[in-house]
Amino acid sequence: MTARAPREDAAAALAAIPRSRILRNTGAQMGGRVAIALLRLVVAAIVVRLFGAGTFGEYALVFALLAFAEWIVDFGTTEMFVREASREPARERELLRVVTALKCVQAPVALVALAVAVLVLGYPSQVVEATLVGGAGLVFYAGILVFRVAFKAHLTLEREVAAEAVSVIAMIAMVLATARMGGGLAALVGCHVVSRAIFLALCMLFGRRDFTLSVKGVTRADMKWGAGISSTVGVIGLLVALYEMVDLLVLSKLASTAELGYYSGAQRLLWPLLLALASIGGTLYPIAARYWPADRARFATACQRGLDAVVVLAGLPLASMLAAPEFYLGLLGPDLVAGAPALRLLSLLVFIKAISSTVGPVLFVVHAQRQTLFFIAVAVAMKALVVAVLVARFGYLGAAVGALLVEAAFGAGPTLYLLRRHGELRLRWGVTLKVALAIGVAAAAAAALLPGSSLAAAALAPAVFVAGAAALGALRMADIRLLLRRGES
Repeated sequence: MTARAPREDAAAALAAIPRSRILRNTGAQMGGRVAIALLRLVVAAIVVRLFGAGTFGEYALVFALLAFAEWIVDFGTTEMFVREASREPARERELLRVVTALKCVQAPVALVALAVAVLVLGYPSQVVEATLVGGAGLVFYAGILVFRVAFKAHLTLEREVAAEAVSVIAMIAMVLATARMGGGLAALVGCHVVSRAIFLALCMLFGRRDFTLSVKGVTRADMKWGAGISSTVGVIGLLVALYEMVDLLVLSKLASTAELGYYSGAQRLLWPLLLALASIGGTLYPIAARYWPADRARFATACQRGLDAVVVLAGLPLASMLAAPEFYLGLLGPDLVAGAPALRLLSLLVFIKAISSTVGPVLFVVHAQRQTLFFIAVAVAMKALVVAVLVARFGYLGAAVGALLVEAAFGAGPTLYLLRRHGELRLRWGVTLKVALAIGVAAAAAAALLPGSSLAAAALAPAVFVAGAAALGALRMADIRLLLRRGES
């Protein structure tokens, strides 16, 4: 492994990929991920309606802690090994065996870290018990990540999406059964563990032609090399995970479980949108990795089209949620409708995140990991400080305002700066500004014409947005189809 094999022509490898595969990959990420997120919203709605906003707040807190542990299991290996496999397809199976060996170490480390964290934070016994139960799922998640590298490198993520969708459907059935049997928080999280096991089993089934879990031939030197190329990104990933969960951690200590539930409910409603928008970046990443640095013109074109496409796609649901937040939170349960102001604020946050989530992963392509690490460390510290100050004064709304301010100043800003410095990427912002204007006009018009946050207002806002974006010249099908044309100009 350490003796590097000759690198194949990356551009030729990209050209050999059928357009139908790129179409399936992008469609699976956008449509499939949204469908999965909607299914998870069904789970959240069941918890809210059958267990109440307080229990839902604790449930969301447990999953935030699990998300942090899952980042330890990943620790940058997915993105770095996808990059290596995309550049050198002939080494793919060799690379996957190294990933498997790394997971055999990372999963136990993540379990220990999770146990220490939940005990140190001093949460109630039911939260501690549920978190430790959820930790068992990390073993299954480790195996899933191995196949994720293969699916991403092959642009066959529809296989992973199908496996996850089945596992979430099974989880819905298990959660309903748990509620009928009178189970508590730990039992609800146990449903997640079983769902993860199903997810892994199906990944192994769907990916068996590409890879079978094995560490055959992997040496300590191979593992050291793999850990070395992933370490910086791994630390970045941990900081990102901490950055994403710090508002929930602060709320869990300074606010009530009901307020934690309001905030978490708003976040859950936006997850389908975040996943759909992240799919643009997910498909852009291997294409950018193949173009950089040999073909910088196509690299820049792909990134620009990714940016323009993601803001246009974000406009449709954001306009709707800004116009009718009470309607959307009511879908989860009447107990959460009081959190509508948080949903409005977090909707604005999603627009900013759409930009950073699309072009942010490209920082790894242009080898700006170390600089990214510094900026994220600063962002984590600033978010913890700002959110703590605002939550103490304004409750859960303070968390939303703080998250919005910090993301703009310490998230998107540094990302764009580093891309310009290390990738010589100068993005144009005309489409973004036009889309932002169209979103604001659409949300305001729908709310004014149909007050009361109704289904009608939720439906009218996207229609007005499309008309406004088209009139401003922001809605262009060439950008929506950016990745289906393989980044060609």
